[in-house]
Amino acid sequence: MGILITAPARRREPPVELAEVPVAAGDVRNALHIREVVRITGLRREQLYMWQRRYNFPAPLRDGFGDRVYPPDQVARLKLIKQLLSEGWRAGAVVPLTESVLQSMLGLTVEDPAPLPGEIEGAVKLLAQHRIGELQNHLSKLLAGQGMRKFLEATLIPLNEAVHERVVRGEMETFQELRFGDLVHRLLRDVTRLVRPSRDAQHVLLATPPNDPNQLGLAILELLLFTEGVNCLTLGAGVPAQEIAGAASAYKTSLVVLLFDRGISGKIAGQEIRSLRAELPSEIPLVVSGRAVNLLAKPIADVQTAADFSSIMAMMRARGITSAPASPTLQAVPLPATMHGLLPERPARA
Repeated sequence: MGILITAPARRREPPVELAEVPVAAGDVRNALHIREVVRITGLRREQLYMWQRRYNFPAPLRDGFGDRVYPPDQVARLKLIKQLLSEGWRAGAVVPLTESVLQSMLGLTVEDPAPLPGEIEGAVKLLAQHRIGELQNHLSKLLAGQGMRKFLEATLIPLNEAVHERVVRGEMETFQELRFGDLVHRLLRDVTRLVRPSRDAQHVLLATPPNDPNQLGLAILELLLFTEGVNCLTLGAGVPAQEIAGAASAYKTSLVVLLFDRGISGKIAGQEIRSLRAELPSEIPLVVSGRAVNLLAKPIADVQTAADFSSIMAMMRARGITSAPASPTLQAVPLPATMHGLLPERPARA
């Protein structure tokens, strides 16, 4: 006869429930379910609930099934908050702020953006509509017609800013900005093969710090410097200070440029700059540029800051690193045959 052995009954813990948070009533048309808000913003449900209790924001509505839904204006504000959190800001410092203040902290214009030139507006629309083949042809034609230097300064730099601003405002998705960056990077890479300064030209090292994966700014600056007769050693994005310093010494560079693209707070930027300055030989100048540099609490010894690419170029001219402005031949480099009609033109949509 077998012996029946029963396991002791497990003590069941009562389910943990989040404290109920008052939810406002209102028009739920176009409002997004919390699942979509979490997916779009990258924030967690628990964060949204906690902020609602502590700061009375966000203030979701209830749909016909009693679920929390969030109006588009709140979702746009949450996107701004998420970006500032990724730059090192504390939730308590940014969640209570208005959308206009958040935009100012991110360097965005509070007013509606100024109208863009037709060719740039056209490129933005093509990207927004996922018409990548047409966008590639559009940019290739602009490059062929404007010449490289004008294309970089008058078209590509403002277009890059316009795309990023629309992502931050919630008018485009992050994957669209990444797709745009990849397309332009390949376009510039093809052109770079045609423009090479002489071997006797001075060398400048270009890099971005760790946690900054964007390489488009590096590619643009590299081509601008090529047009002025500078040899560029581009290490790429997200390079540790020790590696940058080692390359600068090994290749005897005349200057190092560290670009901060986006998504880094002034505090973190300061740490990265001080670390690189300590690693670099004292005789190699260091120039830093980018929006994060403008957030530095105070200047850093033996480091020059540049507001934009034009300022970087001016500093190099003052040091005798660049030659005179590029010759017309360099400024209007013809496109390789592979870039004309790279993709077939699509018929216009009705």
